[in-house]
Amino acid sequence: MNLGATSESENITIGVLLPLTGSLASIGEASQVALDVSSEDINGYFSGLGSGMNVKLVVKDTESDPETALEKLKELDEMGIKIIIGPQGSDEAQAVLDYANQNGIILLSTASTAPSLAIPDDNLFRLVPDDTNQGIVLARLMTNEGIGTVIPIYRNDVWGDGLADEVEKNFKALNGTVLKGIAYKPENANHSAEVEALNEKVMSATSEHASESVAVFLCSYGEATEIFALAQNYSALSEVKWYGTDGIALNKELINDNNAASFAAAVNVSAPMYGYLNDNKRSKAIELKIEEQLGRLPESYALAAYDALWIATYVYQDPISSDNDEIIKMAMTSNTDRYHGISGWTILNENGDRESWTYYIWTVTEENGSYQWEDYITASRWSDNQYIEFER
Repeated sequence: MNLGATSESENITIGVLLPLTGSLASIGEASQVALDVSSEDINGYFSGLGSGMNVKLVVKDTESDPETALEKLKELDEMGIKIIIGPQGSDEAQAVLDYANQNGIILLSTASTAPSLAIPDDNLFRLVPDDTNQGIVLARLMTNEGIGTVIPIYRNDVWGDGLADEVEKNFKALNGTVLKGIAYKPENANHSAEVEALNEKVMSATSEHASESVAVFLCSYGEATEIFALAQNYSALSEVKWYGTDGIALNKELINDNNAASFAAAVNVSAPMYGYLNDNKRSKAIELKIEEQLGRLPESYALAAYDALWIATYVYQDPISSDNDEIIKMAMTSNTDRYHGISGWTILNENGDRESWTYYIWTVTEENGSYQWEDYITASRWSDNQYIEFER
């Protein structure tokens, strides 16, 4: 295989690892639609040039499971595919990274954000900022909104542990108090015990502090739907503010469950997700096309997936590319440095992660008996994290 030596009629085959089922299915579904739109646009571009080239996607469902992700990566490797978009979850990325490093496979994730995977010179590139940034945003947002005491409930995995640590570190630096949290196993089918334990912690905290200064920080994926539905049975949990993360922002299952959505709206849950304010007409048209085909607002990580396929295609065609992963990595860096897509500039830092960022803070609102996600504030970094501006 020689990535740089393509004939005019050759297919460019890109592997894709997506969580089409499981706790990350909402992101996986949106990313699949975005990739379909992207491949259609790329093939249209080739056709317009009179080229016989076509981008072909080989998509594997990771089932939101690390072991399955590794199994599917090996299947793609057996097919000779060395550039892969995904995986999306950080626990999946962690599970496949050693294999990718050892077998010359380049991973381009559009949703993995765990700080522990911010590793220089590995084979994982991420078109999203790592969660040291989201931790800063959440801590400052909580402080700005008058929260003094936070109780975390989070996934006990590489992503949940990492983001919970970042929020705690930054909130404490702002003189806030973080109580001992509740870590749950992602594979648990039922979270009633954790919600009951959370209720006890909230009742204890609000007996010592005003309820408006106490908040729950939820670091979860799709299981947030069950957690919110269970939480509505405890009055104390409805009396405090809740903060979420990019793991639930724009999640379709949550707003389609009336019990979960009504609770989320009642507690005014605030969940940040990386985004980009794009005023380019062509980019807006692409975003609208993805939204129309998906039937809802796509997670911004889907927009990054659209860009990822263009970048992977450019890398495949780069004159310096070969079957040597070190050369492919050089091509990846040079192409992300100069690419501007519907998710913005894709310049990466020394760890191979997106350098610049803006976060949209999403909340659940109700109108005429139906629920929807609505962005109500944005957080932008200025002066290398020394100042973050919140705009409504």
